[in-house]
Amino acid sequence: MGSTVSLALSLFVAFKGLWNSYQNLSERLARDPGLPVPSPSASYWCEPKAELPSCGELPPEADIVIIGSGITGTAVARSLLDGQRKGGSGGVLRIVMLEARDVCSGATRRNGGHMSPNTYQDYDVLSKQFNASVAQDIIRYRLQHLPALLAVAEEEKLLEASQARTVRQFDVYVQPSSFERAKDALGRFVVGLPEREGQHTICNETTAAELNLRAKSAGLISQSAGALHPYRLVTGILGRLLREHDRSFQLFPNTPCTDIALSRDNAHYLVSTPSGSIQARHVVHATNAWASHLLPGMRKKIAPFRAHMSAHHRNTIPSAARPDNGAEFVFYPVDSPIAFDYLSQQRSGELMFGGGAVLDGFSEDAFLSNLGTTDDSTEAEDFLVSSYMCGALGRYFVPDNKNDGQSSGGNIPLGAPRTWTGIIGLSADGQPWIGRVPPRISRRTEPQPDSKSDIAPPGEWIAAGYMGEGMVNAWLVGEALAGMILGEPAAGEGLPAPFAISEKRWKAADIESYFADLS
Repeated sequence: MGSTVSLALSLFVAFKGLWNSYQNLSERLARDPGLPVPSPSASYWCEPKAELPSCGELPPEADIVIIGSGITGTAVARSLLDGQRKGGSGGVLRIVMLEARDVCSGATRRNGGHMSPNTYQDYDVLSKQFNASVAQDIIRYRLQHLPALLAVAEEEKLLEASQARTVRQFDVYVQPSSFERAKDALGRFVVGLPEREGQHTICNETTAAELNLRAKSAGLISQSAGALHPYRLVTGILGRLLREHDRSFQLFPNTPCTDIALSRDNAHYLVSTPSGSIQARHVVHATNAWASHLLPGMRKKIAPFRAHMSAHHRNTIPSAARPDNGAEFVFYPVDSPIAFDYLSQQRSGELMFGGGAVLDGFSEDAFLSNLGTTDDSTEAEDFLVSSYMCGALGRYFVPDNKNDGQSSGGNIPLGAPRTWTGIIGLSADGQPWIGRVPPRISRRTEPQPDSKSDIAPPGEWIAAGYMGEGMVNAWLVGEALAGMILGEPAAGEGLPAPFAISEKRWKAADIESYFADLS
């Protein structure tokens, strides 16, 4: 009897602990993400800081207010300003961009600098969630971003500054079972997208040895991918826009939007900041993980997740562990869709290493503790994940004791890598949310249309929820969103259908169910 009671008590305690954890997570997902913390952890990408023209005082009026100065907001602004100059809107639009912290201080300047879309890895999941045709549309859309961003960098004369380039990516599978599943998935993917035939290579042990990977790696699949310095690309474009459109474009860092309301005459939105208010006809939400702060209807539809990154100086990496400058890596240590690490290398030699979300698949608690979290300050870094970031490279690559005279004599090199965090936006159904925000979701009435305007009727717009894949989604959706605002008939035609925001999709999206299905 005593053992039965003890077992029942143990089960009750375990269940209570799980229930409390679930309740805590559910509450985090539903709460207001607030504004970004004022002192985030220092990212490798923003040193030295970009110097941009000052824009003076906040204007009382604007046609369009863009909230957010990352890659999405920049794509929207560039398309609006350069598009109207070519006669896209028939007039000069006044555009104001607001940023809560420094320019480009969010996920864009905190990522890994890689442009490597999930292709064959996601094909089966997307086909099951939608259908094969939609899955193909989504993956083709992702693949368009590498040539698109390379073209933008060239047009802006930023190829050198942004380091935008093509690289060879190696997907490294540690477990034999996951490698076999990956090869099967690749076969089905190529059948669905026959134009990708021959674009992937299944590598053998010789390739792994040439890349100095540990022998325990079960197999590799390589494909073409891209890399860039995201902060330099965005700030370079914004600098050019500020200089060329100084009468129609203003950017205000450290000026958070604190509230959006309808004006008394129902003709404008009243966009509030600590520096004053702006009357605007259109408001663009390009804040990704923070979108639900000003759009409370999007809580539990876009959820923040704190991700970890690290930069390893070339002198702190054993020489045998240095990949070639033209290579990127995605490591899959276990069978899990959320257990992966990624690595790219700067031309100067630094290795950009991120991931560790579930500590090689051994701690889902690490993932859950960072879900629903918006604090990207140094003090808030997850100690276990950051520690993993500092040491995992030595387990993926074969170390040596030479290290150009820098070794400590063992397998751990001298010098500590830099670590930081960034907040990404997870979508409740796995897809970005793009388009005009329905009033039921914004919980605000739209201003009355202006018969004299030749662009779209006033409203709120969103492009957010990239699932940590902003570099292969954000630019083209930003351009599409700008086209919608300008009232271009063909705007958004190339967007995959599941990206469109609607009340029907909003009602159906359930983040807990989505992640339960993934697991």
